Amino acid sequence: MQYQVTFTEGAEPVAACARSTEMNQSARVAGRTPKVGLAVAVGMSAGFGVGEAKAQTAQTTDTTESEPSIALPTLKVKGQQDEGVAAGNTNSTVLGISRMPTSVRDTPQSITVIPQEIIKEQRAYTLDQALANVPGITLSTGEGNGGLNGDQFRIRGLQARGDMYTDGLKDFGTYTRDMFNTESVQVIKGPSGEYFGAGNVGGIINQSLKHAHAGDSYSYDQAFGNASLYRGNADVNYQINDDIALRINGMYNRSGVPGRELIESNRYGTAVDLGVGLRSKTSWHLNWQWMHSDNVPDYGVPMLLMGDGIYRPITSHGLNRNTSYVRSFDRDNSDIHNLTSSLKSEITPWFTLTNDTRLTKYEREYTATTPNACSTAACVSQFMAGGNPALSYGAGGGAAYNQKGWGAQNVLMGNFHFHTGSVKHEIKAGVDVNYEDDDRYYGTWYNRVANQTIRNPTHSSGGGYVTFPKSGYRNADATDVGLFFSDRIQLTKQLTLFGTARWDHFNSTYVGGDGQQRQSQSADRWSPSGSIVYSPVKMASFYFTFSRSYKPVGTDVSSMVTLSGNTGETPSNSKDFKPQRSDLFEFGSKADFFHKRLGATLAFFQISENNSFYYDANGDMVTGFADQGSGRRVRGVEVSLTGKITKNWNIYGTYSYMDGKITHSATAKGNEAPQVSHNNFSVWSSFDLQDYVLNPGWGQLKVAGGAQYASGYWAGPDVTNTARIPYTFSLNGMVSWEVKHYRVSFNANNLTDHLNYASAFSSSRVVPAPGRSFIGNVGLTF
Repeated sequence: MQYQVTFTEGAEPVAACARSTEMNQSARVAGRTPKVGLAVAVGMSAGFGVGEAKAQTAQTTDTTESEPSIALPTLKVKGQQDEGVAAGNTNSTVLGISRMPTSVRDTPQSITVIPQEIIKEQRAYTLDQALANVPGITLSTGEGNGGLNGDQFRIRGLQARGDMYTDGLKDFGTYTRDMFNTESVQVIKGPSGEYFGAGNVGGIINQSLKHAHAGDSYSYDQAFGNASLYRGNADVNYQINDDIALRINGMYNRSGVPGRELIESNRYGTAVDLGVGLRSKTSWHLNWQWMHSDNVPDYGVPMLLMGDGIYRPITSHGLNRNTSYVRSFDRDNSDIHNLTSSLKSEITPWFTLTNDTRLTKYEREYTATTPNACSTAACVSQFMAGGNPALSYGAGGGAAYNQKGWGAQNVLMGNFHFHTGSVKHEIKAGVDVNYEDDDRYYGTWYNRVANQTIRNPTHSSGGGYVTFPKSGYRNADATDVGLFFSDRIQLTKQLTLFGTARWDHFNSTYVGGDGQQRQSQSADRWSPSGSIVYSPVKMASFYFTFSRSYKPVGTDVSSMVTLSGNTGETPSNSKDFKPQRSDLFEFGSKADFFHKRLGATLAFFQISENNSFYYDANGDMVTGFADQGSGRRVRGVEVSLTGKITKNWNIYGTYSYMDGKITHSATAKGNEAPQVSHNNFSVWSSFDLQDYVLNPGWGQLKVAGGAQYASGYWAGPDVTNTARIPYTFSLNGMVSWEVKHYRVSFNANNLTDHLNYASAFSSSRVVPAPGRSFIGNVGLTF
């Protein structure tokens, strides 16, 4: 944002100018800084996007010869603000990740943003609920023997479980992420190794944290809903002085899952952000966040082998959707502590230095019952006849582990602006170092009996219990040292070139117990990216981008399967695993309309991924676990429209079409890529009725609604195309009324109570999504 001060001739007193500007000045700030009241007032006027304000002429009627007026030129303040921010145009979103371009509009790559207004209107309390607005995202559930549950996402069918970030830094750990301390969510689609290093073959998910800001605000919301939902959320910002503010967020959530029996989602947390240098060229934020969860995990229901040889969800063929196989010893208890430091200093007009640091400590104790497919002839025939066959189990009956880990990251970067002749450069260069260490103790069960049936299962532990002996110890760690450099070259007003490169030295190790030899593997790789951007008019641009990312073995430390060292999840001294490689080709356009109040995007893309493998002593290719050993090619198109269509009408809509194929596999080449839904859309629209049905001063009355849809897809990570997940559809609505300091809202989700599925694991199991739900919320703000 910029503002311009000009003077014109005239005989206007200083007192009149001061009275005019004081109308836009916070009384609290003015009280603290009386000597600079006029300067602060001018700054605040520009900061709130006044546009153009003229000081009014005041005539002094009682001026005497002894108290003469002082005539000065007229003061004209001109502020310029991106109107798209307030209108909900996500092209205007500032990313807040120092090593990336400033905004979505400036980035030549597909980025989907879930802004704060959408999060609030939809009452999206967890990250997976917010990401339901993003086409092309699917979830995995506990992949493999000993696999973890929690936020494990795939972007365009490619694994992204270790590609979770907050404020551009790694969000270490695998857990269910709450939105209480989140300002907005950005999904950067496609390989992004040039910015984020090892991994990121499908893209990354970044949550922007809530930061302390100028001014005081106090907000509290209390929500109630079906499935015993009870949630409280407080947000307080206190400005200590002109340059320092403190923001505190707190959350308490207890709920079940609509349409799912005995599943619980209980958590509470707090976050504190100290902001220093809010009005200076050097600013620093120190953010601490803690979240505790006490959940009962859901590993879903069995898949059912049908007569055509395809596995399908058993709840789509007669089993009650609320059936769960939770037993009384199942639990998911975690504590996550994050400490983040963000420093930014404008040292000169052409050089800015940033340093971002993250330290995380996480603990998690987890036990779950894992149902397996109903696949034998006896099981299928008995179930289809209305019988109650015995339940089969996967992963030996269910995973159990005690996990303790920590991670640290530091990103130091310099940002340079200069010209070479008529060519403008913006160079960003720096070093990114991160480390993660994960200890895991696998459980040993005692007196656990496999006595559940598919219909009407018992939920008693039957005297079973679990311990975590020293013999179950596993340890994995990973170190990534990256050097990155980018140059944004503006050749003309219409033509810009981007060049980015990053070199990473990645090392991971694994040990399968005390006395075992530690396994290790390293990889050194370049991740390049190049783009050309052409802007024929000010409000539209076209771009072409190529980028490449590498994912060495062992990158997903906190979420990978470490029960066995015989798979490609973990490094090995005897196996030369090649890093996965992912290449992106994307052509797209970003445009704004109505003075940036409405934004549109269009992108055609192709991602080609070659997965990890190694050769045995005979020279034969041996594949690893899950994704490894097969290649994928995903092609598609995405469009979006966000912002204000009229003064009262907002739109947030996205659509994607994807076609995925298996390109490298000894047995499945040519199959459809798993977890890739062909057609996906999400739309949410709101309309403000206050001008039509309310008298002035009666506040804001808003109605909103939308739908989310994803066509059916093949379950994965198995590439055999033998398990099919049906389409997803959810119809949602909201009505809210806000007057002065008070607000009330009512949400209804999945109005048709359609049977959707949240996640799946190959032909073994599938997790039904929540059924119809209602949320009432009351809140106040001061």
